[in-house]
Amino acid sequence: METLFDTHCHLTLGELAADGSGAWQRARALGVTEALVVGIDAATSAVVLDFVRGHDGLYASVGIHPNDTAEATAADFAAIRKLAADPRVVAIGETGMDSYRSASTPGQQEQSLIWHAELALELDKPLVLHIREAHAHAARVLEPFIPRGLRAVLHCFGGNPEDLQPFVSWGFFVSFSGIITYPKGENVRAAARLVPLEQCMVETDAPWLAPVPYRGKPNEPAHVVHIARELARVKGVAEAQLFRATTDNAHRFFRIA
Repeated sequence: METLFDTHCHLTLGELAADGSGAWQRARALGVTEALVVGIDAATSAVVLDFVRGHDGLYASVGIHPNDTAEATAADFAAIRKLAADPRVVAIGETGMDSYRSASTPGQQEQSLIWHAELALELDKPLVLHIREAHAHAARVLEPFIPRGLRAVLHCFGGNPEDLQPFVSWGFFVSFSGIITYPKGENVRAAARLVPLEQCMVETDAPWLAPVPYRGKPNEPAHVVHIARELARVKGVAEAQLFRATTDNAHRFFRIA
C-alpha cells in the first residue's frame, strides 16, 4: 500500500487538542505514515514540538501566524528562534500574509514574514506560507529572498490559477487541502492542473477544512487520503502515482531521509 504524508495539520489545536494521539493512530492505520504538525504562535509551537517528540512519523513547524503578529512580542520571536533549532523542526511557519481576516496590519505581517524568511535561510529550512487574498503583496516581500535560495510551500492553496505565479516559477511547492474536493473549489482544481506534479503536496489543515465526504465534521490526518484521490483525478494520474509522488515531494522538501 502506498503511504501518504499530511504536510500540514494541527493535532494540538481545536477539536483535536483532546485526541491528537488518537487521530494520529487512526491516520497511521490508513497508511498516512508521516505528518507535519504546525504551530501558530510561540506557545502552540512549544506544545507542537513536545507533541511530535512523543510520536513516530511526526515532525514540527514553528512560527507565528500572520493573524497573530499584532500580539507577538520580542520574547515570542526569540522563543520561535530557539525552538526552530531543534532537529524535529523541519520547517518555519506558518507565516505569510492575510488580507481576508486579520487583526494584524499589512505592515506587521510583512515584517513578520521577513523575519521568518531570514530565519529559514539561516537554518536552511523551508517556509510554510499562509497566503490569503494577498498573493501579490507576499510575492513582493519574498522576491528579494529568491536569489538567496529560499524554499517555501503555499500551504492550503485556495486562490486562483493566476495566483500561482511567480511562486511556482520560483520552485515553491503548492499544498492542496480539502478545498479541492468542494463543489465551489473549481478555482483550486484549475490551479492544481497547472502545478507540476513534482511541486505538489497534500494536507488536511486538520482540524479544519474536512474534505468531502466529511465536510462539516472535525478534520483529521486520516482524511488526507480523500484529498490525494481527488488531486489524482484532477491531474489525470493514477492514485498510486499521486500518493508516491506527493510523499516523495514532502521528503525532498522537508529534507527527511
